[in-house]
Amino acid sequence: MPPLLPHVEESKLLALQARLESMSALDLNFLVFLAGSAFIATLGLLQNSPAVIIGAMIIAPLMRPLTGLSLAILTADMRLLVRALFTLLIGTLIGIAISLTLGLLFQSLELTPEIISRVHPTLLDLGVAMTAGAIGAYCQSDENLSDTLAGVAIAVALVPPLSVIGIGIAHNSSSVAAGAALLYATNLVGITIAGALVFLLKGYIPLKQAKRGLLISSAFSLLLVIPLALSMRELILENQISSKIKSVLKEKTFTFRDLQLQEVQVKRFQRPTRVIATVLAPEQPINNNQVALVQDFLAREMGIPIEFKLRIIPSIEINAKNTDQNLPKSDY
Repeated sequence: MPPLLPHVEESKLLALQARLESMSALDLNFLVFLAGSAFIATLGLLQNSPAVIIGAMIIAPLMRPLTGLSLAILTADMRLLVRALFTLLIGTLIGIAISLTLGLLFQSLELTPEIISRVHPTLLDLGVAMTAGAIGAYCQSDENLSDTLAGVAIAVALVPPLSVIGIGIAHNSSSVAAGAALLYATNLVGITIAGALVFLLKGYIPLKQAKRGLLISSAFSLLLVIPLALSMRELILENQISSKIKSVLKEKTFTFRDLQLQEVQVKRFQRPTRVIATVLAPEQPINNNQVALVQDFLAREMGIPIEFKLRIIPSIEINAKNTDQNLPKSDY
């Protein structure tokens, strides 16, 4: 009976090990690229600039030792394992130190949406990390495809959550730092496990020999799945509550019936649940008492304590009937 998995020649395995050992080394190039990436990512996060953050992802070198770690846990290659872990540890500490320093220098700046978006990871983030890890390992298994690794680095975004950890520490926000740390750990574990599975499926190591490494890495992934699943549940509940509140506001309240409801934000991670509605209005027809009545109504409808806030954006409606017919043609 033929084996279920292919098996590559030993020479190919040795060549891959040698290449990944070289890529996992803590050398000057790694330090320069990591420092530059962390510096750019932190500034981009503080600026709330996705374009700058993407630029940081392109030069981030953390995918390289992670791919080496994927192979090492399968082959039990202690030399490669220690080298990859050491490089990742030093890289992580340097990234946090740089972002912490910049965060302290610009501590007066508020936490931007780009920062906040990286503090509540879910199972979706684990899915992205595992896909990126699988593609990264596939690229490294074929030397001709290694040039696409920069695109994989953009997809998984390792450095931005690392920078958010430092920013959270600088702002003395344990929730921001812990949330970003969970996202960073999710990326590391997801990439490593998926990469190991790809190397296994491509036949670089027999399944019998790889079982121990796979079991250990699977245990780490299970530890992450619990908080990620809880966060995913919160995200789904937020979306459900937001949709229901929109319906309630439009269909069951006189206050919002004739207003243009732009957005409803639900923040379940705060107690009581915070709801922020944004409306367009030609004037300010809503007073504090009406907002309080809507808050009580929403709390009864949803069955949970709610803190309701309203944002009103003034709007002016202009049409052709309001145009002064006596304006000279030069003013048209």
